[in-house]
Amino acid sequence: MTASLHTLGAGSSAGNYYTNDPYRETQNRDEYYAQDGGGRWWTSAGSVVRDEAAIDLKSFQDLCAGRDPRTGQSLVRGAGEGHRAGWDVTLTACKTFSILWADGGSNQRSQLESIHAAAVTEALEFLRDEGLVEVRLGAGGYLREQPTDLMVGRFDHYTTRAGDPNCHTHCVLLNVAKLPDGKYRTLEPSKLFDWQKVVGSAYRAALAEGLSREFGLSLRAAGQGQFEIRGIPDAVIEAFSKRSVEIEAAIGGDRKSASGSQKEVAALSTRDAKADLPTGAELERRWRDELSAFDIDPWTAVREASRARSLEQDQEREHEQDLTPEPDFDPPEITGETPVARAASALFRHQNVIDRKSLVEQALNEAALQGIGIAAVKAEIAALEERGQLLRLNQSDPEACWTTPGIAMAEAALLRAADRADVGSRFRSEAVTTAIDAAPQLSAEQRQAVIHVTAPEAGGVSVLEAGAGTGKTVTANVIVAAAKASGLKVVGLAPSWTAADELAATTGIETFAIAKWRHDLEHGRIPPLDADTVILCDESGMVGTKDLAFVLSAAAAAPNGGARAILLGDRRQLAAVPGGSALRAVVDVLGRHATLSEVRRQQVQWQRAASILMARGEVEAGLRAYARHERIELVSGSSPAQERAIALWTQARASYCNDEVLIVTRRNRDAAVLNTAARAVLRAEAQITGVDVAVRARDRENKPITLDLAVGDKIRFGEGIRQHGIRNGTRAIVEAIGPDAHGTLQLTVRLDDGRRVEDAYTAFVRDRIPGRRIAPTLPRISLAYAGTAYSVQGKTASSCVYYGATASDARELYVGLTRHRHDARLVVERDRLEAAVRSRASDARMAPSTAELQERLFVEARRYNEKVNVVDHVEDRAAFVRTGMIPAASKDIRLDLRRGFDAGRAFRAVMQEISAAPGMMLRQLGRLGQQTRRLLPQHIARVIDALRKPSVEHGLDHRRSQGRSGPAIER
Repeated sequence: MTASLHTLGAGSSAGNYYTNDPYRETQNRDEYYAQDGGGRWWTSAGSVVRDEAAIDLKSFQDLCAGRDPRTGQSLVRGAGEGHRAGWDVTLTACKTFSILWADGGSNQRSQLESIHAAAVTEALEFLRDEGLVEVRLGAGGYLREQPTDLMVGRFDHYTTRAGDPNCHTHCVLLNVAKLPDGKYRTLEPSKLFDWQKVVGSAYRAALAEGLSREFGLSLRAAGQGQFEIRGIPDAVIEAFSKRSVEIEAAIGGDRKSASGSQKEVAALSTRDAKADLPTGAELERRWRDELSAFDIDPWTAVREASRARSLEQDQEREHEQDLTPEPDFDPPEITGETPVARAASALFRHQNVIDRKSLVEQALNEAALQGIGIAAVKAEIAALEERGQLLRLNQSDPEACWTTPGIAMAEAALLRAADRADVGSRFRSEAVTTAIDAAPQLSAEQRQAVIHVTAPEAGGVSVLEAGAGTGKTVTANVIVAAAKASGLKVVGLAPSWTAADELAATTGIETFAIAKWRHDLEHGRIPPLDADTVILCDESGMVGTKDLAFVLSAAAAAPNGGARAILLGDRRQLAAVPGGSALRAVVDVLGRHATLSEVRRQQVQWQRAASILMARGEVEAGLRAYARHERIELVSGSSPAQERAIALWTQARASYCNDEVLIVTRRNRDAAVLNTAARAVLRAEAQITGVDVAVRARDRENKPITLDLAVGDKIRFGEGIRQHGIRNGTRAIVEAIGPDAHGTLQLTVRLDDGRRVEDAYTAFVRDRIPGRRIAPTLPRISLAYAGTAYSVQGKTASSCVYYGATASDARELYVGLTRHRHDARLVVERDRLEAAVRSRASDARMAPSTAELQERLFVEARRYNEKVNVVDHVEDRAAFVRTGMIPAASKDIRLDLRRGFDAGRAFRAVMQEISAAPGMMLRQLGRLGQQTRRLLPQHIARVIDALRKPSVEHGLDHRRSQGRSGPAIER
């Protein structure tokens, strides 16, 4: 149930699918329900066609060709058979809606059709109100204007090509629109493509509101923002989803996890002829026969489920809490259970600034589950803004984005605490020299970095940016040695316990996960900081704003000038899960930092060069090096691609004497499949022994699964277990598993730190969280042979295999291709790249070459998902840092070079014409005024108005005496 968006062909024939195809759905399977297609117009002003009027073939074809159906004349430039007809926005109801429609009587069907039609209308109004289609004007088309009249042909269809009930409407947005000046022009749909999923969310919210209002039905989440009507079992839904099954089989995997391009290509490749299926009464009989196999009355089932919905929803909420990982240290930014409050709090967990598209989409998805419509969501956003809980940034920008007062204050506190210049010396210069001399392996770059972060002029906070494999650990050890020799206490911090344990193991200092350190410091469980303390914060690029603000503020608050803080990190690697880009904000305010760029980890020279390029932000260039050296393999089909990744992993383990070889991927679900396959290999090699014991656990996505464990298995704990001293991310080897004398399943593991832990399997769960009515009953355990890029950042291995099942970005590729010492290989699913290339090609039937597919992969390497900070949107940064308040934007007009140059050229052309033909001045100005007015800033327009006044002849005589008026103005 979503909004699918497709570009139509050119000319009048582009609409034949909807009005003139002898085998179109409405004349074949749907003829029983709609006469002559049932097409009707939707228009926002009715300038050419009347809203709700029936569509006739000739008018529709004329508008597809860009012609006026009343006169046959061209409405837009380029009208005719070469004119792009428009775009098909197909809005489809959820499968349970269609099942109810198929099982309903005439009155019930009529009601459902009215609810669906009203939801389609609201979605089209949402598209219009949000300005998702625009008209491009001006030289180069950089000016955008909202049309006053959009024309959409609506065609209701009721079945799939497989003959299943499927209520959906094709909304054909014609490529002709009227502007305020009365002229018609073609549309620019780029924003519509960007907001495609949001349009689907708007339709679902409107549909849910109608179902709740008219029938009182209860809804349940169906994943990815979708919903289904509560009460109809999944087995029934699957039986009436034959097209989904066909497409999933063509994709070769989970349809929900496939890209849009893959689904589109699979749908086209599996399309049957429309005339191959029964119609009318025969199709109705087939539906009744299929439904009778389940012994269920859909209408009775959904009514009973609606009556019992309160109890079921409470149980679902408890289950949702059980599956929630360890709680956040900071409370939600906006409290409440309303759609926008829930959506905003979820988004602000990971972003300091959220844009309108993200907030509206997620709020509409939340609203749909509560039976709340579009208008209520917009009203709630306005109310939160009015109360100051949502702070709008860039008031004049139509692309609204927001933050909260709490986030703004945290960013300001972070920047204030970071900018401490006069701290005085903490490190003794002779201690630093001695520590450097004791480490002859240091390069000149590393020595300079140590001197930079320990010098008195470094201030209270200093930053050492270290690219992957540049010797950060060695440098950190020298810093620790210099601090201890200076009589300072060093406290290590990291964003996760995995990174904290790694820092402790390599430096020998006491290290904490930041969340734990925050909690202990605030509750007095550890002594406060003093001036003789140095905080060494590793992986600072992954630390959220509020965490880093607390760390630096605690350092600044220490007596006698505060404690020193040294931040180690890399802004190019993975960003923080919570908040914005805190390390970037600190570097910006400091204006200085040390850098390690000489890669030492990779043993092969060209791989070292590729890592240097990626550390500089040129991930595409580094990835091209791997392609030139034949380290990238494109494999068709998810199963063959996974098998190839495991084969390369097996070969690498043999080549490097069973040293650790990492398998890195993007999604937890892909890691789970690869873990199972890797385990089978290890079982065949007899590295896993004994009987497999099937246990129930929660995987990395917190979903209940059945997991086979045996002696020798490598596992990962996904949450902290305080009674056993196990931290989130801890890895272990299974030493024993099986029932004891009383039949209780016992698990014995050897942790990474060498400790041996034995207990009942069900005891490997976190403590009950206060305020929750239930405690988790399933251990959160997963196999640990493959993992995501987030789980391997900071690790080093002999070799690495990167599996690209879905589109990655520059950060993930950078991390995945810099973990190894000796070699790295990439296995990428060819089908997803091919689908993406075909969907953008003029002929989707042409198979792209390997070179084209690699170019598509290189596009992914250019994408940096940079998190935005509040300070990025603030003009008066000094005032913001001082107060934490967001100053009002200046009313000064910002410099726009392109418009300035265009205005200058237009003005020069006018002046040259005036100089060449003074007698025609007023006529020329009148003719050119309308053409240039939109291009000229206001002050230029005022000059032209002045030229029209009686004093213009004197002005002309004065300009002729200058002799070089045109060039002077151009300069």
